[in-house]
Amino acid sequence: MAWNKSLQNDAQKSVSVGAPISYAPSLQPQTGYHDGWDIVKAYKEGVSKVTWVFRCIDVIASNQATLPVILRKENSPFGEVIGDHELLKIFNNTTNVGENAFAFRYRLSAQLLMSSRGVFIEIIRGRDGRPTALHLLPPQSTSPIPDTNKFVKGYEVKISATEKKTLKPQNVIWIRRPHPLDPYLSMTPMEAAGVAIEVESLAKIYNRNFLINDGRPGGLLVLRSEIDEDDKDELRSRFRGNIGRAGAVGVISSDDGADFVDTAASPRDAAYVQMRTLTKEEILAAFGVPESIIGNSSNRTFSNAMEEGKVFWMETMTPHLAMIARGFDAIDPLHYIDFDVSTVPILILSKQEAERHYLSEFQMGLISANEYREAAGRKQVESDIADSLLSNPNQTPIANTKKPMEDPNAQAEGGAGGESVVQQGVPLDVQASEARQQQVTEFSPEQGGFVEAGTVQGTERIEASAAEVPSELEGDEVEQEGEKSLPFQPTP
Repeated sequence: MAWNKSLQNDAQKSVSVGAPISYAPSLQPQTGYHDGWDIVKAYKEGVSKVTWVFRCIDVIASNQATLPVILRKENSPFGEVIGDHELLKIFNNTTNVGENAFAFRYRLSAQLLMSSRGVFIEIIRGRDGRPTALHLLPPQSTSPIPDTNKFVKGYEVKISATEKKTLKPQNVIWIRRPHPLDPYLSMTPMEAAGVAIEVESLAKIYNRNFLINDGRPGGLLVLRSEIDEDDKDELRSRFRGNIGRAGAVGVISSDDGADFVDTAASPRDAAYVQMRTLTKEEILAAFGVPESIIGNSSNRTFSNAMEEGKVFWMETMTPHLAMIARGFDAIDPLHYIDFDVSTVPILILSKQEAERHYLSEFQMGLISANEYREAAGRKQVESDIADSLLSNPNQTPIANTKKPMEDPNAQAEGGAGGESVVQQGVPLDVQASEARQQQVTEFSPEQGGFVEAGTVQGTERIEASAAEVPSELEGDEVEQEGEKSLPFQPTP
């Protein structure tokens, strides 16, 4: 990109661009490897002057810096999350004595989006060799030193015009977006959108100068008569645009008259509005940031704005986070470094939508309850029914995902051993009703509830006829009619 090349002559580059430098000894430089990209100029001409560039970098860096960093066991993306570790304090609290974690990680993402060399992070270690702090090295002054055996044998940092310092590879983390042609360079969206950024900057300057010139286009004032130098200087000062003379009325006196030649195009003829709209869309597309993400949701429905949020997090933020997380693998080979995105609102909605899809498959009998729970991020339960495929409308088990279904004819044999048997093809409510009917119980007054039949004492002859049950009144005299006696009195 011509607008951001500090070295216009290819012969001035330190080495030739290309992958052969990584394995050709004749191309090995004695100094750091770099290209002609000027990150300082990229900031001054792009980030600090073009609103869309600043906002794209800001929204990506801010979202990355606010996410908590987590560590997973066994260096696996599916490993258990670790709750307490020294690295978590560096990534989430204080990275070094001069920066908190948010500022460090914000600058990390910003440099990754701006620099064609990537991001260089120096690891400060304690006496035990463990990392105690992380520092960002200046990307405009840091470059890798290629090596045929180790790929990189060190990192060169320019302290001043005459002083350089070389850092060991094990003490530097190098994060970059892979370049398709050169493994020692990093791709930046600012290079792809360079022309659009330059046009946007010039368009803003053009509009500024147009307003300073009192809204008049540039042109030539031609006098038909001869005037002296003092009058020429006076006319130049009158028609030279400046804020102090905006709206002022000028008078020109010429015997032969004067003409004005318009040499500029008006904003309408230059399609100023359409041009700025196209450059804005091109810049946003290069960074992968929809317009609704940067705060402008006009002319969009709620559904469209939500889809733009999904696109931003799935197509832009997810690769950006993965690039940073994998770059930190060298700092801890025992754990898998990841970002906790469980609290991102748009991803929560996407997860709920996926869970509704799995639930509909479960209700249709396509997956088991445990398969649904696993897909929804829940723990499985140990149950034959949870592993079974249940068919609507009566939730009838039709298959089992963990083992073969039991033979329905073996129900009686299995029931005799005290084991519950799920019958294939029989609704669960019918099986439950039959199971309840097979259980014979009786009421126990002592326990106040139903117990297993045969365990209540004194009920052996409860079904005997009345004639077979002896009466407790046998042998007592029957009172004569008209005679009264007190109850429970002994007979004389």
